[in-house]
Amino acid sequence: MRLSVLAGLYVAVVLSAQVGANKIVRLPFTHLEAPGGVYSIGVALALVQLAHHTGASRRDGALNAQLLIGLGFVGSALFAGYIALVVHSHPAFPGQEFDRAVGSTWRIVGASLAAFLASETVDNLVGAPLRGRVHDGLRVILSTGASAPIDSAIFLVLAFGSSGLHFFDGQLVGKIVSSVVIGIPLVVLGRRFLPANNGDIVTA
Repeated sequence: MRLSVLAGLYVAVVLSAQVGANKIVRLPFTHLEAPGGVYSIGVALALVQLAHHTGASRRDGALNAQLLIGLGFVGSALFAGYIALVVHSHPAFPGQEFDRAVGSTWRIVGASLAAFLASETVDNLVGAPLRGRVHDGLRVILSTGASAPIDSAIFLVLAFGSSGLHFFDGQLVGKIVSSVVIGIPLVVLGRRFLPANNGDIVTA
């Protein structure tokens, strides 16, 4: 049940990030710019880390986390396909703003698919062995530090071309800050609603 709730939240957060990425925003207190979906990354990564605690063993937890990532991939693929279908459908009357507002979403979603699959798999591989061995806050920081540069580079290049790397610094800083400010508190709070397996974790 808890995994189902996390899965639903994860897919919703991933899709929200992909819609938000249509707008380039300036990060607060900086001169850095990044796609608007950057604020959702901390939540998405936190949900993956929480999924590690839904299994009695590190292996089961890692499989559950990878399941979340797979569901996000499938949900995003369906979303991209439907957006592309609507964009290429003949409008019933002129003047509608849908194509201009979200017409590039399918391309952003495609880039996000590749980026999330690569980076969150890395995040999962880093986070799984650390479960129960280090504080959850440190685990979020270490896994984010390993996955965020990969995610940022893949997403920006595929979504915006080589010029997208102009936003790399903002994307990277935004992801790390959102993981610390949003992700860590969410993981710590979310653990209250998950079974406390830390004392009985097995490696297989």
